[in-house]
Amino acid sequence: MYDTKYECRYHKDDVFLDTDNVTSEEKDYIRSILYKEDMLNIFGIDMDDDFESFNNILSKLYVKIKDNDFLINCMTKTSSTLFCQNIEFGLCLLYSYDFMYLTHKCVSEYLDKGIISEENKKLLNDSINN
Repeated sequence: MYDTKYECRYHKDDVFLDTDNVTSEEKDYIRSILYKEDMLNIFGIDMDDDFESFNNILSKLYVKIKDNDFLINCMTKTSSTLFCQNIEFGLCLLYSYDFMYLTHKCVSEYLDKGIISEENKKLLNDSINN
């Protein structure tokens, strides 16, 4: 299950208020918790699911998006950063902390509309290339 309507929160500036009395280390910790929560919600899994379950979900997602040249290119780029030729591993990397909120927007758009906006493509592509 992939929730295309879910909106990631972990990367947003409004997660913290100006009046919050938290250190940068505490903010990083809170963001990491939010990232994990966002991932669980996007994929419809819970903490009890094992890595194999998550891998199966990613494999099913790959089948749904493998015909999109832009997403394949992104998967290829991310996997090649680790000298890996496995494109599906690149999909896993697209859901890492740095890329997930951008990847989710692109994948959701593709699954819902069959296209990805140029704006979302640029944002993800720029992030991968930096």
